[in-house]
Amino acid sequence: MARASTRSTRIIAPGAGGKVTPIGFLQETFSELRKSVWPSREETSRLTAVVIALAIAAGFFLGGLDRIFAETFTKYVL
Repeated sequence: MARASTRSTRIIAPGAGGKVTPIGFLQETFSELRKSVWPSREETSRLTAVVIALAIAAGFFLGGLDRIFAETFTKYVL
């Protein structure tokens, strides 16, 4: 018994032919960007501060682990 094809068929608008011109691409890109919801200045600065704080915390954590492993291996391995 043959299996039915599971490939999806993509519908292309008539006349499009699957080709996109550079001007059409830019128009579609700007159209999609206008639909986007951009964060406010306050939200952007708050989230930037969170990212910086977490990066600093991760740096201290990984630096501490590095220091612990370096001391341990120089003391017991060498």
